[in-house]
Amino acid sequence: MSIVYARETTLGVADYVAVLADTIMRDNRPLDNPARIAEMLAGANFVVTARENGQILGLARCLTDHSWICYCAELAVKESAQGRRIGTGILQKCWELLGPRVGFTLLSQPTAAAFYEHIGMERCPDAFLRNRTDRA
Repeated sequence: MSIVYARETTLGVADYVAVLADTIMRDNRPLDNPARIAEMLAGANFVVTARENGQILGLARCLTDHSWICYCAELAVKESAQGRRIGTGILQKCWELLGPRVGFTLLSQPTAAAFYEHIGMERCPDAFLRNRTDRA
């Protein structure tokens, strides 16, 4: 079966949780708080997913102005689906849809940094973060 990469405008809480719960990010997202997840999804204006037979395998949840920059809040592929180049496929679909005028940035989990370097993304040494104090 082939994997379908597409932009989704109405990604549901259940699909988001299904992916993130099967990744290393599961402990860093409020997966037990559906209202907060719904807020996170409502605030994202650019979501790309990977599906096989309708089942979600991965996603990119992003915010963009569609003119200059896109910030990817999550690129996540289920651990059970990793090793199939799905993350690369999601990013390529993002970049195709955004076009060459729009930059793309993200913060990586330390264990995923080598993946981003491998696909040709550049490290940005001057990134800064003020982390949230409310994780619920």
